Amino acid sequence: MDISGHFFLCHRLASKVTVPRTARAGFLETRTARLKLPPAGKPYWTRSGKEGVHLGYRRRKPYGRDVNGSWLARRSAGDGYETEVFAEADDFSEADGNAILTYQQAIAKLGTQLSALQRRARYTIKNAVDDYVAYLRLNHETAKEAEGVLKHYVLRFFDPDRAISDLTREDFARWPAWAMANPPAGRRKKRAAREVVSADEVSERERRRKERVNRVLNNVLACFNRAYADDRVPSDMAWSRLKRFKGTDRARKRWLDIAGCQRLMNASSAEFRKIVQAALLTGARWSELRQMRAADYDHGSGTVLVAKSKSGAARHVYLTKEGKAAFAEWTAGLENQALIFTRADGEPWGSHDQHRPMHAACEIARIVPPVGFHALRHSYASILVKKGVSLPIVAEALGHSGTRMVERHYGHLAPSHIAATIRQKLPRFGVEIGGKVRSLRP
Repeated sequence: MDISGHFFLCHRLASKVTVPRTARAGFLETRTARLKLPPAGKPYWTRSGKEGVHLGYRRRKPYGRDVNGSWLARRSAGDGYETEVFAEADDFSEADGNAILTYQQAIAKLGTQLSALQRRARYTIKNAVDDYVAYLRLNHETAKEAEGVLKHYVLRFFDPDRAISDLTREDFARWPAWAMANPPAGRRKKRAAREVVSADEVSERERRRKERVNRVLNNVLACFNRAYADDRVPSDMAWSRLKRFKGTDRARKRWLDIAGCQRLMNASSAEFRKIVQAALLTGARWSELRQMRAADYDHGSGTVLVAKSKSGAARHVYLTKEGKAAFAEWTAGLENQALIFTRADGEPWGSHDQHRPMHAACEIARIVPPVGFHALRHSYASILVKKGVSLPIVAEALGHSGTRMVERHYGHLAPSHIAATIRQKLPRFGVEIGGKVRSLRP
């Protein structure tokens, strides 16, 4: 090889090493080159120098005036591509570094947060959970509960640093079985090694697990759907077919009649009795009652305000004559911002302080199996429905936005046209009754 050939080879090798990082595309780099391109419906694409992302340019047809072309980004998305227009080209206007870009500026912008397309690509599952919980903290009372659910059922199953746009239907197809087999550690009950379990109890445990996963799924879908609604992910196809287990809903059965309510009140400890009575008079939740303040009771209208409910909306609960008398006594002498219901030492009730005193009261009142504090809310609703109060009124008193939940859990208790018609029209069949059976129930 002569000297000139050696020099040529060294020059070519040096050229390969010193190629600038900015991707080159001579037909797009200058406005002169771009204006030679014929206008077309489809963009002209070139490599951007960034993995999985291409830069595009669309030349517009001039209609009586010169108009700038558009810079586009294209990114691989599953089996196809997704594209977006993110700026104008400096065909006839000077670049401003923001809305109008040169070729070099457009290439640089593809690798920054300024590109909505790339911003979506880097939006992780943890980002989605954090943003959803932050939203709930501003608008709902359920933020803390939802945060615990999502940390366990989402961040433990999925890689928190994985981009949402990379999720597939197969990922979500495996999730229900995992959720069934992996409840939070605090909910697992210790059982005797040789405990004999009936087939009915096995079936009931299975139903409860499915019911739990269905409730969890509400938070999971809400989290991912919010990311999609906020344009953080280009599609919701990965989780759109995730369905709830069927056959898990049952009408609420655990509620107390008047006699049961009275026994429970009498069996409650002195410090706990007042808040039990308030639950039966208002149908309010534990979380709502323990935050209720003296100013929330309005003697003039005979109502008590639930300032912040589970849904985040306030509601007024109408009190009976008995309820007004009770709240008037409970709030007498209290400052407006003082809590109505406190422990015997004056300290506020905690978020889980109701479980032990409620269990103890049920044991003394011989309520078997024992009911939770939420059963008092069910009792309030059930008694009203059985007394003929319309379902919309009961739903409003409970703070529901519609009657769906009330119809599902209490509708069977309501006097209905269907029941009345059947009992009136169905003829007697001559079934022989001995008349020796007497009901022990009141």
